[in-house]
Amino acid sequence: MIVWDFPLRLFHWSLFICVVGAIISAKAEVLWVHERFGLAVLGLVTFRVFWGFLGGHYARFGQFLRSPQAALNGLKTLFRPDPIAKSGHSALGGYAVIGLLGIPLFMAITGTMSNDDVLFDGPLAHLVPNMTNKIAEIHHFSANFLFLIIILHLVAILIYKFKKKRNLTMVMVKGKSNIADAKLDKDGGISAKQTFFGLIMMVAFIAAAQAITLLRPSLF
Repeated sequence: MIVWDFPLRLFHWSLFICVVGAIISAKAEVLWVHERFGLAVLGLVTFRVFWGFLGGHYARFGQFLRSPQAALNGLKTLFRPDPIAKSGHSALGGYAVIGLLGIPLFMAITGTMSNDDVLFDGPLAHLVPNMTNKIAEIHHFSANFLFLIIILHLVAILIYKFKKKRNLTMVMVKGKSNIADAKLDKDGGISAKQTFFGLIMMVAFIAAAQAITLLRPSLF
């Protein structure tokens, strides 16, 4: 049974590659590459927001966004085997998704208005000339939260693999889950037409985000 539809899986691994690429290029101070990865993150996360309403069953926000109490209960049982393993994100995992989307989105947006205080300005920095230095500081500081959410995500994957005996990584690769129960779980698959629509939408959002560089004053 399909849990994660193909556009969602492609988004997930593309975001992983772009975030890692953005981190490495920033450390190497290759800022034009860093900018391209950051804009790709912006396009990808924007796509994911729309796909949270248009995608397969388990891709939709309505499936995993639950009350804080439900997430707290999930935290209490995090290190226990699940009596009934269900497909999709748990309530706690739902809040993790918000963090994994929100923090990169925030960094991508602030990155467009930041500067390196030397030669490189973000494509929208000219719109906030009196604030770009402060925004750059916020952008750099928020990297701490990015590293934190990545570490927590990796820890959660390890807990599920070794404590709950669920290989979340392979499910995100193949889209299928061995623990899925047709009586308890809905199928998360989508039609070929919807898959094609999702892929076109993803490419369109990434292209639109990359086009933001055309807004630099020097290009007019």
